[in-house]
Amino acid sequence: MTKGKLYQVSIDEIEYQPRFIMVYASEDATDEDLQRLATNFILSQNPELPESALVDSVIVEPGDPNEKPDVVAEGLHVPTPAWGVKMGLLYAQAVHHATYDDDEFDEVAYVRGETKAKRFETEAAAKAFAQWLNPNCEVIQLEEGNDHD
Repeated sequence: MTKGKLYQVSIDEIEYQPRFIMVYASEDATDEDLQRLATNFILSQNPELPESALVDSVIVEPGDPNEKPDVVAEGLHVPTPAWGVKMGLLYAQAVHHATYDDDEFDEVAYVRGETKAKRFETEAAAKAFAQWLNPNCEVIQLEEGNDHD
């Protein structure tokens, strides 16, 4: 699977909206590839604008990974950020309700590897869980991988 990267692309010396186009493309995409993706997006958003109005001066910068892309290159999908709760060297893996003869409580299993950590779709959900678990826990963004739940 091709690994992607987020780029911020702007085509210089022209007014159009949005000013910066967030493009998610392969890590080895050329400036020309990025310019074509951004140009197609600009023209789709500004139908009154002729393609000849777009100059060849393109500015490509690394994109902020927290931004949502405007354009995704064909064959790629944008990874969904996953958040985990880290406590020291251990990550929370699962929570299950434990019942003992004289007590009931929620039990947390821990693992050393980030790929098996309990994942949350949003940072807020991870922070709420961390607050419940232990306010000293650290909420971190996890690596994307295929070996997690």
